[in-house]
Amino acid sequence: MYQPLVSIIIPVYNGSNFLGEAIDSALAQEYKNLEIIVINDGSKDDGKSEEVALSYRDKIRYLTKENGGVSSALNVAVKQAKGEWISWLSHDDLYYPAKIQKQIDYINELINKNGDIDLSKIVLHSATQSIDINRKVIKTPDYSDVSENESVEEVIINNIYNYRLSGCSFLIPKSSFDIIGGFDEKIRTVSDVEFWYRLALNDYKFYCLKNDILVMIIVMAMAFLMIKN
Repeated sequence: MYQPLVSIIIPVYNGSNFLGEAIDSALAQEYKNLEIIVINDGSKDDGKSEEVALSYRDKIRYLTKENGGVSSALNVAVKQAKGEWISWLSHDDLYYPAKIQKQIDYINELINKNGDIDLSKIVLHSATQSIDINRKVIKTPDYSDVSENESVEEVIINNIYNYRLSGCSFLIPKSSFDIIGGFDEKIRTVSDVEFWYRLALNDYKFYCLKNDILVMIIVMAMAFLMIKN
């Protein structure tokens, strides 16, 4: 059974109101071969985000940097990560407990079907839910017409029309950052979209766990904090 170390990276900027719940959802994962990295992107909140992170002591790794945007925070954390796979969790979003386990189970299914599969050239993502700050579900996107193994054209078109590439739902080989480079730090927000397209155009295979809702995206908080950052 393939059970690699997975690094969950949580970039935070002025996120003390939500960060604890995000960390808790990472710690609550059914899959246990994890490290959790919280990286503070130069928060200007009188140390409140840092206080939340440090309260978890040795349950997480805590990094700090000057403010440079989420792309730069992710890139710094990826370089420090020890895991074979990278999973990004925004400080104001939440994972369902089975998020990582279901994705690792899926990788094992792929291995069982094809023992020669190149795991360094696959990425996984899933369905997500949009919720408000009171945790009420606003929207559950319909993934019924998404292919399990998407072509390059499907990856791009599905995202353009329906935004089906939710960054926090991904599980990515760490080696991909060495091969195609990291997130574009010139793009302050939604830089992940350019990164997913770059993966697709460099022959990475996209697998969608379309029947599994694994992530909750807090829409109102995310929009507000993206503007502030």
